[in-house]
Amino acid sequence: MQVVCGLAAPEDLVPAPNGRDIIFGQMAAPGGLFLLDRRDHSVHALLGKASTPDDGEWWGADNCRTPLEEIHAHGLDLRQREDGRWQLLVVNHHLRESVEFYELQDAQADRPLVLWRGCAEAPPEGNLNDVAGLADGSLLVTHMADRRSPFWTVVKSVLGVDTGFVYHWSPEQGFRALPGTEGEHPNGILLAPDEHSFYLNVYFGNQLREHALPDGQLLRSLPVEKPDNSSWSPRGTLLVASHHASLWQLFRSLEQRHDQPSLLPFSVREVDVQGWESRVLLEHEGAPMGAGTVALERGDSLYIGSYVGDRMVYLRSPAAASR
Repeated sequence: MQVVCGLAAPEDLVPAPNGRDIIFGQMAAPGGLFLLDRRDHSVHALLGKASTPDDGEWWGADNCRTPLEEIHAHGLDLRQREDGRWQLLVVNHHLRESVEFYELQDAQADRPLVLWRGCAEAPPEGNLNDVAGLADGSLLVTHMADRRSPFWTVVKSVLGVDTGFVYHWSPEQGFRALPGTEGEHPNGILLAPDEHSFYLNVYFGNQLREHALPDGQLLRSLPVEKPDNSSWSPRGTLLVASHHASLWQLFRSLEQRHDQPSLLPFSVREVDVQGWESRVLLEHEGAPMGAGTVALERGDSLYIGSYVGDRMVYLRSPAAASR
């Protein structure tokens, strides 16, 4: 494994539209959004000075129009809107619990820019994790558990009690729980290519689930230990980051300094969504980094982020090595 250091908890990674690079956020201070240039693995800031749109076009909620100088980014989603422009959605935990809306400008360029286009602030109990934008401008975002009592909600999750669900947010109706999506700490979420369904990782429920859109009906589930984020591989399979640490180890890792990587064991599972079966693509424990939260395949390399620590790692993809 090779490392890209000097980061602050790069929890989620998404592919840049130029077909080469990677966009990621930092969940720990100083936060921010960045682009990783895969040619030399240099890191470049995407966020400039906070400002409102000059053209007066807003994509978020009417009551959320104050830009932040700093964001602490959790889940990310990048998609093209119906007019062809690129929308970057970011779950933020700094100063407000929110989904931040950005337009990725000059998206195909080596150094794209982001323009803030609004936000949607979560309800008081909201504890957001990952997000997926829909074609009509609405979005799905996972709510893990009531953030006002975090310890007890984890205890309930481990005991098999549903603590969270998926919110559907729209400009007209705001945040509404999507029936049928309840689970023990819902985590990563990813749309199916046809957008008729979505894939939901239920962390303490140890399940990958597929739910129908728009009604949220559960279609099928697959056992996966503590699944975090998912991404699409070039083969049309899901790559799911999976954790294998005890609850005590996880709590300890959340308290450690963000300039030190976690070394907790994790794996990356590859899921064939047609046959609905999975295989272990990668297993790892220890240095240079553990606790992988997302695995993104770009070219022949696999890039892995984490919720804690000062780095991401990359290696030759086991799938590429087997070709």
